[in-house]
Amino acid sequence: MDLLIDANVIIDYFTNREQKSSGTDALFEYIYAGKLSAYIAAHTVPTVWYVLRKTLAPDERRNLLRALFSCFSVSPLGERELMSALNRNDFPDFEDCVQDECAANVHARYIITRNKKDFARSKIPALLPEEFIRLM
Repeated sequence: MDLLIDANVIIDYFTNREQKSSGTDALFEYIYAGKLSAYIAAHTVPTVWYVLRKTLAPDERRNLLRALFSCFSVSPLGERELMSALNRNDFPDFEDCVQDECAANVHARYIITRNKKDFARSKIPALLPEEFIRLM
C-alpha cells in the first residue's frame, strides 16, 4: 500500500512538536521497517530543510534528510502537477493541493497528514497518522 506523507507529519516527527499526532511514531516505525511504501512530495524536502534550520545545523539537516531518503520515495513535482493544482478551485491551500497532486501521481492510497480538514476536497483520501495505524 502506497502512502504520501504530508510535510507537516515529517516535520512533526523530526522536531517532536507538541501537536504531533499520536500515531506518528508508529507510522515511522512501520515505514523504517519496510512494512509500508511511503512517498513524500518533492517540495517537502526544501520545506523540511527550511523549518529545521532554526534547530539544527546544516550537517544535521543533511543527515536527517538522507535518512528520510533511505526509506521514502519522492513523488515528482513538475509542470503537470503544478498546473493541475493551479487549475483546481476546490482547494483553499495551494500547497495542500500540490500534495494531493503528488499523491495522485504515485497512485497513493492515502495522504497521511496532521490537518485532515485541509484535504476535504482531495482526490486521495486523507487520514491522521493514528487513524491509519488503527486501519492497519
